[in-house]
Order: sequence, then structure tokens, then C-alpha cells
Amino acid sequence: MNYNRAMQKLVLAALAALAFTLPVAAADISGTWSVSGEIVGNQVNMKCTFAQADGKLTGTCAGEVGSTQTTGTVTENKVSFMHTVDRGQVYELNYNGTLDAAGTSMQGEILVMGVAGTFTAKKDAAAPAAAASASSAGFGGNWSINGDVVGNVIDMKCAFKTDGDKFAGTCTYAGLGTSPTTGSVSGKTVTFQNQVQREELYSLTFTGTLDDAGSSVKGDIAVAGVTGTFAGTKDK
Repeated sequence: MNYNRAMQKLVLAALAALAFTLPVAAADISGTWSVSGEIVGNQVNMKCTFAQADGKLTGTCAGEVGSTQTTGTVTENKVSFMHTVDRGQVYELNYNGTLDAAGTSMQGEILVMGVAGTFTAKKDAAAPAAAASASSAGFGGNWSINGDVVGNVIDMKCAFKTDGDKFAGTCTYAGLGTSPTTGSVSGKTVTFQNQVQREELYSLTFTGTLDDAGSSVKGDIAVAGVTGTFAGTKDK
């Protein structure tokens, strides 16, 4: 009898130890976040759109100084991401935050040029599923997209096919060739990426907002630390 009790205690202790050592799954923070903070008197206010896969983050953050590509990681409830801003000089900002239990808000520290600040972020409410689905389906088809990045004209024809909230296809830049293109739709927000060869190979991220009919889009282009704007219409 004493032997059985001792074995039960050992089994319970082993199970308890296992429970404490099992890894906690990383939260999925994909979506749009409103981020605010302060670094030695400099205010931070921006919208960040994240896509998460296997603990890696990609996306864009847009604020008063334009839109910039963003990368990072999610490990359990810890989030780290970085991007650059140009305020006459290019600064690299690194954010290290902790998610709440629901995975819909975070707070933490911003590090830049050897100084530190603080930030908070809240995930924007997702659009109703039906609206998101309709917007995604509506983005499939042929598009004419035009824009400008510091004097460099963007003129391309794109053909997309949708798969849920994802889409893929090609964009043909006038005089510059065809580029494979991938992206996603969240509510009325569209984000897609491709590359173009000019003097060198550039990666461009387009972040825009669809109109109610899903037949036009406009927004920002981020490439090589600078930003521009674009507008697109769906071909009839």
C-alpha cells in the first residue's frame, strides 16, 4: 500500500513537471495594430499591418513620416519587431513587447540610437467575416496600377487569383518586365509585394485601402527606406 502511494506521488510529480515544461504556443498577431509611444519627447503614432508565419513577422508600419517595411518575431507572449524612419536621418527602431492573455494588446520598450522609450499597441477589431471574404474575392482579376516613388513612375498591369484572404499572380511593369506578386486582404486593407529591376533589384510593398465596391484601391508604397503613393482600378 505504501509502495502504491509512493508511485502515485512520483507519477503526479512527473506530470506536474511536464506541465510546466511544455512550450507555450505563440499567439498569432496577424492583422492591423494601432501603435503609440514616446522616445525622449518624440511621439510615435502609426498603424502596423502584420502577417505571421512560423513565429516570423512581416508587414508594414505607416505613420506621419510614411510607410516602411517591418520584420520581427513572436515567441510565446513576447513580440519583437523593427523598422526604419527617415527624419532627415534614417533611424532604426526596435520594439520589444509583451502580449496580454488575449493576444490583442501589448506594451513594452522602444530602442533607438542607444536611447529607450515605451510603447503600447492594440489590435484593431477584425472586419466581419462576410465583408472580408467579399473584399478578398473582389480583388481577384485584372488591375491597372499607377504610382510614384520619389520621381520614379510606377505603371503596371496586374492579374490576381484569390484563395481565401490570400491572393497571388503577376504584375507587369511598363518597360521593366513581369514580377511574381503575392498579398492578402483583411477587410478593406490590401497588402502585396513584388520586385522590380531598375539599376538594381528592388522589393516593393504596397499597402492600400479598397473602396466599398472593391473596384479601386489607393495607398502607400514602401521600398528601400523611402515611400511613395499608388492608385489602382480593376479592369472591367
